[in-house]
Amino acid sequence: MVRSTAEQRRTQIRAAAAAAFATAGLHGTSVETIARTIDISEAYVFRLFGTKRSLFIEVVTDAFDAMTDGMVVAAGDAIGVDALALMGAEYKNLLRDRERLLLQMQGFAACGDPHVKRAVRAAFGRLWTRVAEVSGLEPVQVKSFIAFGMLLNDLAALDAPALRSEWSRQALTPVTKSLYLKIGEAGPGSVTTNRTGGARVSGTQTSPGAAGAPGV
Repeated sequence: MVRSTAEQRRTQIRAAAAAAFATAGLHGTSVETIARTIDISEAYVFRLFGTKRSLFIEVVTDAFDAMTDGMVVAAGDAIGVDALALMGAEYKNLLRDRERLLLQMQGFAACGDPHVKRAVRAAFGRLWTRVAEVSGLEPVQVKSFIAFGMLLNDLAALDAPALRSEWSRQALTPVTKSLYLKIGEAGPGSVTTNRTGGARVSGTQTSPGAAGAPGV
């Protein structure tokens, strides 16, 4: 019988941990439960990851970074609100992975632990920074996009699309690019530089050919 390498075991443990933590969170999941699902000893999990908290932080960070990386790739060379449109559409697609969605939310829920809070802050900061860099838009426009994304998380967790209620219909109303343009126009009208080196006036930057609506 071929024995698994330590790296293979790490991958197996991370997958089992992601499933368990997504359902029960940091404090509701035991290392024993994780180990039992893949038929290894609890001691071996501790040997590879040190602590349950370290394992939790690793899988939660991966969930955040996968979202960030997916959105950046989807944006391609687009800038401005067109980049938001592409990133928003991809974010919706990524939320179909319910485990990844719940891991993000469990990460926020566990921020009472200072170590978890530092890790989640860093991961969320990377997401924010990349959206700002890729779009080149004003902070208030980035803030609005991220805020709508957080609402998307809530709606996906509640499985709102399956409901036939008036509130869910309203909550699921798509956000259009024109709203982000209006938000930008309400802010300072300074000239800034986009990621390709060109100048633009706040809130008006678009890239040819992009379509779709960002956010919810």
